[in-house]
Amino acid sequence: MNTTQTQKGEQLVSIQINVTREDYEPQVKKELNKLKQKAQVPGFRPGMVPFGMIKKMYGQQATIEVLNSLVSETLNNYILDNKLDLIGFPLSDPDHQQPVDFDTQDALDFYFEAALRPEIKVDYSKAKINFAHIIADDAAIDKTIEELQERNPDITHPETVGEDDVLEIKVREAKDGQEVEGGYQRTGVYFNIKDIKTKTNKKKFIGKEVGAEFITNFAAILGSEEKAANLLGKDAPANSDYNIIIDDVKHSEKPELNEAFFEKVFPGKEIKDLEAFRANVKEEMEKQYTNETDRILFTKMIDALVDNTPFALPDSFLKRWIYENNQGKLSLEDIEKNYDENYSKGLRWQLIEDSIVKDNMELAITDEEVKGFLRSQIFPGLDYGTMDDDMKARIDKIVDSYLKNEDQVNNLKNQIADVKMTNFLKTKLKIKYTDQTYDDFIKELETENGKRKPEGKKKKTTPNA
Repeated sequence: MNTTQTQKGEQLVSIQINVTREDYEPQVKKELNKLKQKAQVPGFRPGMVPFGMIKKMYGQQATIEVLNSLVSETLNNYILDNKLDLIGFPLSDPDHQQPVDFDTQDALDFYFEAALRPEIKVDYSKAKINFAHIIADDAAIDKTIEELQERNPDITHPETVGEDDVLEIKVREAKDGQEVEGGYQRTGVYFNIKDIKTKTNKKKFIGKEVGAEFITNFAAILGSEEKAANLLGKDAPANSDYNIIIDDVKHSEKPELNEAFFEKVFPGKEIKDLEAFRANVKEEMEKQYTNETDRILFTKMIDALVDNTPFALPDSFLKRWIYENNQGKLSLEDIEKNYDENYSKGLRWQLIEDSIVKDNMELAITDEEVKGFLRSQIFPGLDYGTMDDDMKARIDKIVDSYLKNEDQVNNLKNQIADVKMTNFLKTKLKIKYTDQTYDDFIKELETENGKRKPEGKKKKTTPNA
């Protein structure tokens, strides 16, 4: 068996594998003998079918399978031994491959076309980007502080029910004013007076004291059986009467902007006055704006590098490779139509990214980074470094169970890679920032991209937001 390589162009090579009968026939005979032992042919006992009959029945199939395995292994070994840095995988060479005849040819030639990865030199100085630095103005800070007050109210426990209170109650199924023996019961039901539909029904609750006990129908006072079921539980008879007992009343008040509130929002920062609190809120908001808009900046940085890093690609080969790689899910017409905008651009960035990582190995993703990232996703806020060995072992066991999913691991690696590459490119490219409010940024983005907003919802701006 002999393997040779010839150059077809700047980035294409043709690999020829010559196979003789002596290379493959012993393995074919071995496979046919295995089939002979298993074959069940009418008129013959198992294992007694004549070899000539087995060869006639299965010879071509066995030959094809042996050759496929032999040629594939030879091709892979050749690529590894010669350190060929390829784009994708080799394809049959349409310019050289001829039909083969196993019966008449003593030597068979198999030709493969392979695309060599181009040498890429990234010049970061050529990629220039204009982008927004999102600032939190006074109006946005005021709105965020109001939201923080709403989400962190002062809670008191009055003895009587007020109009805006939340009740903790026991419920027991009732009929004709009496509890049903063996009927549905539940404790720890939390019920907001605001959810009651009419003023008349609200009056039945307002002024009641802790410990009060009375009959009501939740479907009636909430306006639907569905809402009653959501409150009481899926197993509860939603349209039944219930005897309720008030165990606790929770009253929420808008907190004052004082040191106690500042400590609740920013624990450990020892903020003493409103001016310092607003400065911290502004800082956290702008950090979040940066995290949110980095996804858009990353796209712009990719576009700038692709546009300013020229190199040739073997486009005809790559179109065939995309077609083969998608196993017929895409037509050649669709690939041709979308090649420049979608496939070529994406491939160019992939090659540029690989080149950047190769030259900056700190961008490579380690297993420990994947585990650490996953720990932060599953157990946000936990300080893994300060835990004892037993707690670490329990957390690692949970993390390892997630990492058994290969698709999930690849997704995590992609997320980490994007974050690391974004931060790296921000230090390398020339980015001119212009101060802009978040609302103005969104309006401008909608104009540029047909009302496409940043992915995902606006995230929380503080630890307790």
